[in-house]
Amino acid sequence: MIRTLPRTVPAPPGKPVRAGAGRSQERARRLALRPGTWTPDEASGLRAEFDQAAADWNGDRGGYRPPVLADALARGGPFRGTLAVEIASGTGLLTPLIRAVWPRAISLDLSFGMLSLASGHRVQADAYRLPLADGCADAVVLGDGPLFAAEVSRILADGAPLIVSNALGDGAPFRVPARELVEAMETATSRPWNALQSEAHWGIWTVLRLG
Repeated sequence: MIRTLPRTVPAPPGKPVRAGAGRSQERARRLALRPGTWTPDEASGLRAEFDQAAADWNGDRGGYRPPVLADALARGGPFRGTLAVEIASGTGLLTPLIRAVWPRAISLDLSFGMLSLASGHRVQADAYRLPLADGCADAVVLGDGPLFAAEVSRILADGAPLIVSNALGDGAPFRVPARELVEAMETATSRPWNALQSEAHWGIWTVLRLG
């Protein structure tokens, strides 16, 4: 089941358009639904792309990425526990919001260039194989990054949520519609999942939980 909450955070004018977002969305959907198609060469290419982009990454993103996750954390709960795992953490634009809800947060990213500009507990890792124990996470937060559902479900504690934030909504490079996020998690776990979603600022967020 997918439930949609009404928008409470308005969208201001001036939403940016990211070149190549359509191709990136196709890749994000492919990886969510067919994770076995991810290859070392593809990982290497994406890592190099984000390493190169790191120096100029924050820019205007510092203004429009946090409001989307902030709305998800305000209205997508309740949230419990002490440890959250942030995947595709980048330069850490969303990390303070996560730490305000979960006292302990581990931030992971494929790109060392991105992580070198962040603070806190940072781990360079490919989300296809997370260096974390089974059931360790009270939440997983994915802010505009690829979903590898089997790994996310492996590290989630039973009943813990997956929170997906796409800061540019349907124009976000890693946007995967809620129905396909649900499908990916259900395929990975052979259990039913529910989703709660809403729009905020220029983005869309989705909170997924076992049904």
